[in-house]
Amino acid sequence: MRRPLHRFRSAFTLIELLVVIAIIAILVALLVPAVQKVRAAAARTQCANNLKQIAMAIHSYEGANKKLPPAGRGYGWCRVLPGYPSDSVIMNSNGLTLLLPFLEQGPLYAKFHTGKAYGNLVTPFNTSYWPDGQNTTSPRAGDASTNGNGALASTPLAMFRCPSDPGDPVMPASTTYGPGGSLTGWKTNYDFIVREWEYAFCNCWKSDGSRRYMFGQNSDCKISQVTDGMSNTFMVGETTYEVYNGRCPTWSYRSWVMVGVDPAGWNTGINDWTYGTSTPNIGRLGSWGYPGSLHASGCQFAMGDGSVRFVSENTPKTTLEQMSTIAGNEVANTN
Repeated sequence: MRRPLHRFRSAFTLIELLVVIAIIAILVALLVPAVQKVRAAAARTQCANNLKQIAMAIHSYEGANKKLPPAGRGYGWCRVLPGYPSDSVIMNSNGLTLLLPFLEQGPLYAKFHTGKAYGNLVTPFNTSYWPDGQNTTSPRAGDASTNGNGALASTPLAMFRCPSDPGDPVMPASTTYGPGGSLTGWKTNYDFIVREWEYAFCNCWKSDGSRRYMFGQNSDCKISQVTDGMSNTFMVGETTYEVYNGRCPTWSYRSWVMVGVDPAGWNTGINDWTYGTSTPNIGRLGSWGYPGSLHASGCQFAMGDGSVRFVSENTPKTTLEQMSTIAGNEVANTN
């Protein structure tokens, strides 16, 4: 009796293997963008949460002090002109440090010597840069490189970093941009909404009138002064670690041009990656003080009422300025 013959296949044919590989490639091509979108959405959500926490800290500060915090105190590199007086002492402090106790960073805040300088810069690049006025008459409140404040500037704080930004978070040691000596600083993606000319005129916030934003050097804004409505007014905005011109801010000290974020400054708008003849590089804003982010098509702002709003990079600059002023007698909307 003859046994039936059985044929056994030992392997895939070449065509079958190619089909399987093609199917896998298609699945990967579909999966990778989906994963990237999920990660981008998660980073944007975390960023919004950071802004929310900072906004709530500002309100907690206001509740304790009956006024909003200043964007900074005692800048040592702004022009002293009639109507723009120098401070009695140079502090170079960022107002974000005043929020630390309300951001569960009380022990860190307690290490700062609040009556001493946070950064050492007293003049910009040279005295010929601004020959018509210079803040060189006021004494600096000590040496930030030795009084302990400068050393604290390198403390990394997650609530001041947007997870979408791949840039270098460390400000290198520099006479112009560092806290002092060989010390480094930790950058921040979030800062107060200020007029860009804060870098040029000492204490100009008190002279801005109807053009005034919510924050500035030694500002002491009260909620009652925000007559355009807290829900209609920018309070804190995003910027990127990397910029072509100048530097982004650090959370601890203020130094040359590190004054905050101006949504309508220099007439640029959101996500302007251009500067002069430099090659545009998405992720590197054209200059200091520009608003922007690595979120697609815009960036986020914390509003005066504590809400967080994503604002398109196509928003007109006039609208951005209207959303920045606190008493311009207009109610703008970015939606």
